[in-house]
Amino acid sequence: MSKRIIRIVKPTAVVLAIGFIYIVLHYTTGFSISCPFHKLTGLNCPGCGVSRMALNILKLNFTDAFRCNPVVFCLLPVFGGFLAVHLYKYIRYGECSFKKWENAVLYSIAVILIVFGVVRNVFSDLFLIP
Repeated sequence: MSKRIIRIVKPTAVVLAIGFIYIVLHYTTGFSISCPFHKLTGLNCPGCGVSRMALNILKLNFTDAFRCNPVVFCLLPVFGGFLAVHLYKYIRYGECSFKKWENAVLYSIAVILIVFGVVRNVFSDLFLIP
C-alpha cells in the first residue's frame, strides 16, 4: 500500500509545484498561458477559460469562475469525486480498472465537453465566451 501512495504522491507533488510556479508567475508578472487551439483556429475549445477559472476559485470568487467556463466549473465536483474514489480504490486495493458505468460517466463528460465546445462557438454572442 505504501508503494502505491508514493506512486500517487510524487506526480501530484510535481503537478502542484508547477501550478504554484504558474500562480506566482501570473500574479508577479502577469504571465498567462494562452490556448493553442484558439491561437490556431480562432475558435474557443471546451477548456478555454480554465486557467482563469482556477485562479478565481483560488480567490474564492466563484461567480467569475463560473463565467470563465461554466461547464467545467459544474463538472469539477463530479470529476473530483470520481478521481477521489479511484485514488482510494487504487491505494487501498490496488485496483485501477474501470467498471462499465464508470466508463459511461467518463464518456458522458467527454460528450458534454464536446457539445459545449460546439455550442460556445456557434452561439458566441451568449455568455459562453470566456
